[in-house]
Order: sequence, then structure tokens, then C-alpha cells
Amino acid sequence: MVDTPELMVFFRIFMAHLLADFFLQRRKWVIDKKNGIRSPYHYYHIGIVGLLTYLFLADWSSWQLPLFITVTHFLIDWWKSAQQNSARYFVIDQLLHIAMLIIGWLWYIGYGFGDITILWDAFNNSSLWIVVTAYLIILRPLGFLIGKLTRRWSEELNEYSSELIGLKNAGTWIGYVERTIILTFILLGQYSAIGFLIAAKSIFRFTGKITEKKDRMQAEYILIGTLISFLFAILVGLGAKYCLGI
Repeated sequence: MVDTPELMVFFRIFMAHLLADFFLQRRKWVIDKKNGIRSPYHYYHIGIVGLLTYLFLADWSSWQLPLFITVTHFLIDWWKSAQQNSARYFVIDQLLHIAMLIIGWLWYIGYGFGDITILWDAFNNSSLWIVVTAYLIILRPLGFLIGKLTRRWSEELNEYSSELIGLKNAGTWIGYVERTIILTFILLGQYSAIGFLIAAKSIFRFTGKITEKKDRMQAEYILIGTLISFLFAILVGLGAKYCLGI
């Protein structure tokens, strides 16, 4: 693992962000911050962000980086307070915070915007692109393909009973998660863990008694979709490993 003083600076300020945002920020602060800049908890939280960044940076003569992170953190949180409380805006909020940490860190260690080859070298890596491409393939493209392959059974199931209910888009997200886990296991060479995943899902999905025709049809439909999903995820994983030469 690469261990350099410059890299440790980033992880120190990133740890300060994690502690301030997730461990030292109380739930009532988050709720009250929806009132915007009128909420005093905005300023309590921002004070903690700035203080922890300064302490973890441990460069007592340098105040510019803690100030930059404090100000940008406040502006991002102010923007987020006007948005819906959803996973999408949570992810955007955290990505913006991390982007500001990276920008501040690069400036602190002496990299300008016109000379950030450290990032280009990281992205100009064939292994990275192969892995990212594999993860992208197993999500939406395979999701669309599996949906088309299982459409006739889905239509047959819907025609038989219109009373079948379930969480909206739950099956789609289950597919995303299971294929991501399988691909990760394959890239790590943990093939036996895939068997435990299949067994766990099978036990969880089919613990009830199948006494009616619609129950059997639904169970068979889920099993077909699951096996197709697993098969494609395994094939993509093996293809990625072959391209990576591992």
C-alpha cells in the first residue's frame, strides 16, 4: 500500500469530515438545519468541521486549508438544506464535500489546477477502466437484458393474478446489489462466497409454503430471474479477470 506524507494529509482531513458529519452531528441538528441559515445548528456543525480539520491537519501555522473546507462545507450544507431528504441528495452532498477535500488537499500539497498529473496517472490505468466497465455492465445493461429475457414469464404471472404486490422497483435494486456482490467476490477470488450468497437468498425467498399455483409461478419466476442474474454476473466477472490477467 502506498504510504506517503501527502496521502496521509488527505486521510486525516477526510477522517475529520467523517467524524464531524456522521459521529458528532446529532439527529436533531440535521432536522433543524432544514430551516436554512437561520438554524443555529448549522454554525455548531460548521464550527466542529473547522476545529477537527485544523486539529487533524496538525499544521498549526496553516489556517487556509481548514478555512477553505469550513466555508465550502457550510455552503454545501446550506444548499442541501433546501433539497429533499433523499438518498440522491445525500450522495450528491457527500460527493461535493469529498471534491472540496480533494481540491483543498491538492492545493495544500502544492499541486495547482494546471498540474494535477497525480490524478491523471490514477485515471490513466487500464485496470481501473476494466473494473469500472465491468461494474457498469452488470447494472443497467444487464438489468435491461434480464428484464427482456424474463418478460414473457412476468406477463404470464401478471395475467394470472393482478393481486401480486411487492415493493416498487425492489427486484431491480436486489438485482443490482447481488450482481455487484458477485462481481466483487469474483474479482477478489472468493468463489466459495458466491455459493453462500445463493444459498442465503434461496432460503430467504422460499421459506414459506408454496401451496397455490400463483405461489409456485411467482417462486419459479424469481428463481429464473435470480439464476440468470447470477450467471451473467459470473460471466462478466470472469471476463474482467481475463482482461486483467489475474
